[in-house]
Amino acid sequence: MIKRTLILISLFSSLPLGLLAQENLQTYTPSILFDRGEWEFKSFQNLYTQTKAFGERPLNKEPINGGRQTYFTSINQFLYGVNDQLNLGLDVWVKQVNYEDENLNNRTAITGFGPKIKIAPFKNLKRLSIQSTFLWPLEQDLEAPLPDEGGPYPFLETDKSLWLTQFYYDKPISNKLQLFFQQAFWMNFVRDSFRENNFLQTQTSGFLSYFPTTRWTLYGMVEYFPTHYNDQGQSFEAFNNYFVQSGLGAKYQLMPQFVELELLYTSFWAGSEGAGAGNTFNLGIRLIRQ
Repeated sequence: MIKRTLILISLFSSLPLGLLAQENLQTYTPSILFDRGEWEFKSFQNLYTQTKAFGERPLNKEPINGGRQTYFTSINQFLYGVNDQLNLGLDVWVKQVNYEDENLNNRTAITGFGPKIKIAPFKNLKRLSIQSTFLWPLEQDLEAPLPDEGGPYPFLETDKSLWLTQFYYDKPISNKLQLFFQQAFWMNFVRDSFRENNFLQTQTSGFLSYFPTTRWTLYGMVEYFPTHYNDQGQSFEAFNNYFVQSGLGAKYQLMPQFVELELLYTSFWAGSEGAGAGNTFNLGIRLIRQ
């Protein structure tokens, strides 16, 4: 089974940063760092569910064995501003899986815990930033437990530690429209896994945001996520398998300058053979201290 995790993406208005800094939360995006003493807490809840997987043709969907499979991911992130070019933080990722198959149990685990650092490498490019996070799982046997440990359990995710590096950039189109881009590199260091070697995944995402008011944001997104590893040959192979998803979302500032809520729906509409052809339902909350 392929995990489905979507990191919360926040986009902002194209009006000058100085005018908006104390007015609305559209100013603060992954591309912009926090200044000294400012901080952000984000909690993003992702529910992925599938009854089909892609077949030999990229757009063909086929029923999976065992009925519906549902994965829940809770990504909780804290980021603190050391200065406007350096931020430090901590992530906690919690995952749960539920199968309709009576022979498999539900399972929940902290699959990622660790620090992150975020920098703005160029003072004259405030809308370009780099974030690097290292996550360790706090439970063993994420793919399957040993028989004497009470199995069988369902597959939760690949058993590995993760080094995640993300490049963020956004570009104003007009006073109401904004483009955001993310290029991420997921370096996976395997533990007790069906994959025998460490492997790389790359995530390319694009977002187009529309700002009807300073409190509302509407956006569309598309993401291409390949894995550069051949499971059968147990070796590196560029773009061996992949999935593509797109969706629509909305954000609302429940308390301007402090609390923002987000809803997002996505659909997986293309993928390599065996990749899940499901949907996600997402809810996020963001708190900011300016």
